Amino acid sequence: MTEPRQWGCNGEAYWATGSTAAEVKPGVYQFAHQPNGIALTPIDLVTDDLMELPDPTCAEVLAGIEKFWQMEERYRKHKLLYKRSIGLWGPPGSGKTATISLLAQRFVACGGLAILFNGIAPDGLPVVRSIEPKRRVLCIMEELDDLLVSYEDEILSLLDGETQIDNIVYLATTNYFDKLPATIVNRPSRFDEWIEVPMPSPACRTAYLSKIARELPEDRIACWVRDTEGFSIAHLKELAVAVLCLDSPYDSVLKRLKDMIGAKTEE
Repeated sequence: MTEPRQWGCNGEAYWATGSTAAEVKPGVYQFAHQPNGIALTPIDLVTDDLMELPDPTCAEVLAGIEKFWQMEERYRKHKLLYKRSIGLWGPPGSGKTATISLLAQRFVACGGLAILFNGIAPDGLPVVRSIEPKRRVLCIMEELDDLLVSYEDEILSLLDGETQIDNIVYLATTNYFDKLPATIVNRPSRFDEWIEVPMPSPACRTAYLSKIARELPEDRIACWVRDTEGFSIAHLKELAVAVLCLDSPYDSVLKRLKDMIGAKTEE
C-alpha cells in the first residue's frame, strides 16, 4: 500500500490516500471505516443550549489551550513532545459538554480539526499526523470513565505510549472523577491537569435565563436565579419551557425539578 500523503474526499467524508485533497476542511469529525480505509466523517456538536456564558472554567480552559498553541518553539527547544491533555470533571449537567462544544467551535474557527475519540482513533490519529504534520488537532474524549472500559490500553498508548503524536490537545470529561484509575489521574504525562466544572453560577444562570426568558422583568429573573441554586442548564431550560411555553405554575415546576435533583443526589 502506498504511504498516505493526502486526503480523498467524496464531498463530505475524508480518507487517507496517495493523492487528491491536501488537507481536511476545518470542522468536527470522527473516524470511520470505509472501503478506501480510515475516513474522517463530519459531525455536528451544536445544540440549542450552546451560548457564551460568563463561565470562568471555560475561560480558564480556553486561555490554557491558547497559551499552549503559542509555545511550540519552547517545546521544540527542550525536545519535548508538543502535546497537552486536560480533563474536566464535575456533576452531570454542570456544563462540561457545553464547554467542550464552545471550545471546539472556536478551535475550528481558527482552522483546526476537532476529532471525537472512538475505537478507530488510535489508528486514525497517526494517519492525520502523517498527512498533515503541522495541523492543530483537538481530540475530545467525552465520558472518559466509560471509554476506558473498552479502550484503556489504546488511550494510554495515545497519551504517552507507542502511538502518541504531537501538535495535539486531548480534552476529556467525566462525571465520576473518583472512578478513574490511578493510571490516569496520577500520571501527568497522560493528563497534565484536571479542572473541576461546578454547577452554573448565579452569573451563568442570570445570563442564560436573560436570553431564553427575555420577556421576564429583571426582578423576576433575579427571583428565578435565587430559586435555582444547584440547577443545571437542562433544569433551567425545563423551568422556562414549562412556565413560559406550557403555562405550568412556576411553584409546582420548581418543586418538581428540585425533587428530581434531590432524588438523583440520593442515588
